[in-house]
Amino acid sequence: MTNLRDEFEHIRKDENVRQSLISIKAKLRNGQGLQELKTLFQEEPQALLSKLRHEDAKVRKNAALVLGSLGTLVCRDALWKAYGQETQRFVKSVYPEALKGCDCGELLEGLKERRKALLAEEETPETGKHRQEELRALNALLAQYEKTKGHRFTGLSRPSDVILVTHRDYREATLGQISEGQCVLLKAGVKVLGGNPEALMKLRTFRELLFCLDTAKEISREQAEEGLAASNLLPLLRELHQGEGPFYFRIECRSRMTLEERSAFTKKLAARLEVLTGGQLVNSTSDYELELRLVETREGGFYPLLKLFTLPDRRFAYRKNSVAASIRPEQAALFMELAGEYLKENARVLDPFCGVGTMLIERNYRAHADTLYGVDIYGPAIAGARENTEIARMPAHYVHRDFRDFTHTYPFDEIVTNFPAKGKTRNGHELEFLYGRFFDRAEELLCPGGLILLYSHDPAFVQRQIREHKDMRLLKEWPMGDKEGSCLFALRYEP
Repeated sequence: MTNLRDEFEHIRKDENVRQSLISIKAKLRNGQGLQELKTLFQEEPQALLSKLRHEDAKVRKNAALVLGSLGTLVCRDALWKAYGQETQRFVKSVYPEALKGCDCGELLEGLKERRKALLAEEETPETGKHRQEELRALNALLAQYEKTKGHRFTGLSRPSDVILVTHRDYREATLGQISEGQCVLLKAGVKVLGGNPEALMKLRTFRELLFCLDTAKEISREQAEEGLAASNLLPLLRELHQGEGPFYFRIECRSRMTLEERSAFTKKLAARLEVLTGGQLVNSTSDYELELRLVETREGGFYPLLKLFTLPDRRFAYRKNSVAASIRPEQAALFMELAGEYLKENARVLDPFCGVGTMLIERNYRAHADTLYGVDIYGPAIAGARENTEIARMPAHYVHRDFRDFTHTYPFDEIVTNFPAKGKTRNGHELEFLYGRFFDRAEELLCPGGLILLYSHDPAFVQRQIREHKDMRLLKEWPMGDKEGSCLFALRYEP
């Protein structure tokens, strides 16, 4: 196998140039030889720079990528000049890709002009593919500079039509908390016409807030790009934000199309939107500011929605730590809302399987507790719970111990918990035994009249323990309607 110096020598002598450049690229990708290449380049820069003028377009392409990895001002200037002189469309997209490794602050206006020219260019079957490749490369390069500014959401006080995505079986739990705007129940949640985003962002029981776009009707699959471009998408974005420059977006398509069909559809749609909006919308695979969500209707068209990552959502800012078994915070908040009538102010609350503390924290948000105690056998979860609860600015006590060995000087008013589920380390027989021991201990740890709020992935085990523990009275149960058949139980201990 030849070393990098040998490959450089071949290039200098104009021998096997393309293969040598490809070999150098492979070494650089593997993290090898960059410093040695910089030294060789300093000794004889024209060995590589001259290859940007090579008659073989593929040599120019590979030379550009190698020079981009060096990142010097000399390389930048040479790449920029070669980019302007390049005549082969399939090579054009390589230059902005190579320039990503250089400081292009002085080239921004020229790069933007090139993007503007590409957007204005009429697309043909012969040039369409390479034009889109160059646009993507240019957008990725410019994003390094444009995204540093970004856009700031300023529309919290602006009445907006939005959809709050909730648990479909308990939409009313969120609906009952909304005081402004006209509300309509949808399958996915609650639609709020003229809603107050600032007030809505204080509700804890919804999963997502999506803005509605003003389209006369659903947009068709064939005319999706025209329908979106003609909607109030861009005016809405400008009304809700401060900041200049394009908005970076991604597309989420939820339809009956196959994965391959969706990928081709969204790729084409994103490219056309960039053109139809004159570059005011730029497709990006990362660090995007918004998601265009297309939800397929029964008729085969799409209902367009807008998810803004610029909208500050601080509802669960405490959730710095989580583990695989952690419950989603909005789901825990929903449980507390559903069981709100049973929760007691200034209660002494215990979670014997506390994980990172989510159930306890959301319990305290719904009704102030006097004392919070969390117990868990998994040490990293306890450490995470302590930090999460500290961020939430709540006093709580966490104990790294098996709950079966946990004792306390006084009884608790409530036990709230997300019960462990079957898994690789726990089979059904072990889990059933754990449920039995939990109910035994609950009678020891609860005061008379105490409450158990139990989320279970195995409701049959809970029902069996209720029958066996006669002092446990079922107050209410809420089926969660998922594949696991999970259920939330509210129980009263009445000895």
